Amino acid sequence: MRSPHYRWKNQRGMALMLVIGVVSLLVAIVIGLRVASEASWDESTLSRMRFQAKMLAESGANLALHPDIQPGDPILVQDFGDGRGFRVRIRTEGGRIPVSALSTTAMIETTSELFTRWGLDATQAAIAAESLADWVDGDSEARSNGAEQAYYAGLDHPEYPTNEPLVSLETMLLVRGMDAVARIQPLWRDYFTLYGSGTIDLNSAPADLIEAVLDVDPDNAMNFISARAGGDGLLDTDDDEPITDTNEAQQLLGLTSDAWNEKSSIITLIGDIRRIESTGIVGDHQVTVVLLTEVNDDELTPPVARYTE
Repeated sequence: MRSPHYRWKNQRGMALMLVIGVVSLLVAIVIGLRVASEASWDESTLSRMRFQAKMLAESGANLALHPDIQPGDPILVQDFGDGRGFRVRIRTEGGRIPVSALSTTAMIETTSELFTRWGLDATQAAIAAESLADWVDGDSEARSNGAEQAYYAGLDHPEYPTNEPLVSLETMLLVRGMDAVARIQPLWRDYFTLYGSGTIDLNSAPADLIEAVLDVDPDNAMNFISARAGGDGLLDTDDDEPITDTNEAQQLLGLTSDAWNEKSSIITLIGDIRRIESTGIVGDHQVTVVLLTEVNDDELTPPVARYTE
């Protein structure tokens, strides 16, 4: 039979263990609350910084809507200190392939050539370009390298293609062959637009698109881009000089009049949709607001599209 003293020591030991357990639990709770509080504070700080960046982007975009503000104006770059500011770029939306014209022969050839210059072989490029055309045209007859309902039905998608204009660039990823395009060129979305009159504005188009649409070599495309960049050689600055004379454009691009006229239905030197890209910056956080607005008689209309990237 154990003595009362032994039982007392045993009970005391159990009590001490219980106290230690409770204290450990309380410490764990306090640490957990602190970690959760810090995480919540960090998340709140990030949210505030993103919100401030978006507000700065909106401010820059609205500034660019003023009719007196021209592309490259120094006022479009603002630094307010403490890592806060905005950068605004003004171009035309026409420097991209208009998806509304993807089913025309000239635009199919341009799109296929662009994909080839990105690194696809001729067959892959033709499949993607002609399948895009089949997706948006109004008939159910597949082109030789394209795809209509029979192809997509085999993929358990009998509802494709829609045979109507695209309403989202993301839809293009559903088109036959576009997966290969996306793998080789992750920035493919920057080369297409849902807006515009069906032409490509050479004064806003990147070099590889100029090469593709006009079938010129890289040196000729860079000659044109260097000329439109003005004296400082930098695009989107106040000395940019858009090429407006057809003869000058032909000379810079190394094209004959016949070669130019052959492409005249899908090219232009004056875009009719202004693209405003305003990026708000707060520290390491950036938010870009994009506005698209029509240009009528040198006046800007209310935005036809507005979204955040």
